[in-house]
Amino acid sequence: MKVILTPEAVRDLEEVTDHCADIDPDLGERFLAAVDAAVERLQLFPRGAPPVEGFDALRRARMRHFPYGLFYQPTATGDLLVVRVLHSRRDRQDALESQDT
Repeated sequence: MKVILTPEAVRDLEEVTDHCADIDPDLGERFLAAVDAAVERLQLFPRGAPPVEGFDALRRARMRHFPYGLFYQPTATGDLLVVRVLHSRRDRQDALESQDT
């Protein structure tokens, strides 16, 4: 199963990783390891995360040890499209409405 990141998801990952690395260089690496672990779980259980209210096609996978979620959708081809990576306190409605989901 292929994992595809939107440009917004790539930007989100870069921003969070940079922020974590500014706090502690090791923290940025731990964040990316948590993202990898979340993606591996999604590849095993693509419909294992709950749907996002108001966005029927999207699901949110929570990350362990970090207050972020991977907002994604399984595609018709069996791949996973990661749309955004957002902090749990961020206004998800505004961030997700701009996406073509």
